[in-house]
Amino acid sequence: MDNRQEKIQTAAVTLSPRGRGDEGEGFGFIAYANSRVEKLQDEGRYDAASKLKMYLRKFIAYLGESDVPFKDFDSLLVRNYHTWLKNQELGRNTVSLYIRNLKRVYRLAVDSGLADECHPFDGLDVSYRVKRERNGLTLAEVRRLHDLDLDGESPSVVFARDIFLFSVYARGMRSDDIFRLTQENIRNGRLTYRQHLTGKEISIPWEPALREIAGRYRQEGTAFLFPVITAKDPRGQWRQYDSALHRINYSLKRLGERIGLGYPLNLTVARHSWESMTKCVSISDIL
Repeated sequence: MDNRQEKIQTAAVTLSPRGRGDEGEGFGFIAYANSRVEKLQDEGRYDAASKLKMYLRKFIAYLGESDVPFKDFDSLLVRNYHTWLKNQELGRNTVSLYIRNLKRVYRLAVDSGLADECHPFDGLDVSYRVKRERNGLTLAEVRRLHDLDLDGESPSVVFARDIFLFSVYARGMRSDDIFRLTQENIRNGRLTYRQHLTGKEISIPWEPALREIAGRYRQEGTAFLFPVITAKDPRGQWRQYDSALHRINYSLKRLGERIGLGYPLNLTVARHSWESMTKCVSISDIL
């Protein structure tokens, strides 16, 4: 951590809103937000840190400079940024996400005594709108993806297709759970695991379709069904997972275009595909 960020974090603890003095006027929003990124990294929350960095890059692109003093962080700035985001042809929920994350950082700065509360976000509707329909493949589309001729394609494209199908066949299993699976999760003809996100235990039949896909990636010397995350330290593990996820979703987008989808194919679609298909067909038809 550089000296400037150390100064900001120290000030966050020692200064109060009414008594921070002239020194507090020099603290910038971006500098403080970067200190929050580092704090998330220190806590091992690498995904949250990466996302916050992404939100900050967008704000810096709008500013056209590296920082803005808290005394200039007002409602006019926020409203102009909100309008600029909408003009980028971003979806409403995406725009709201960028603004909400700036608001979260601003509130932390106020609570830490680095900024006066001037309510720059008041009057902006940045609520999340629930989508009425979730994109999910039909049974016919899953079969088209399964039957695609991938001869000549790179192993990463084939792997992306296999992970998508594994997620569907495993009843919408999330990617972070897939990459944590080991041989110990297979017992008595069932695949049993605990969801990383919720802690809920899930147990499903170890179907031949699942067994066939996992068998293609079995490697000696590791218990993982899909040995993607091999680093020992948490930060290295997150980087490997994040990199793998980006490669998979990039390949899936190309495969989705090949089967004629009208929206980007990614691993989130796999979860929704299972949900949508079970409403209209039997499980035996899917597997």
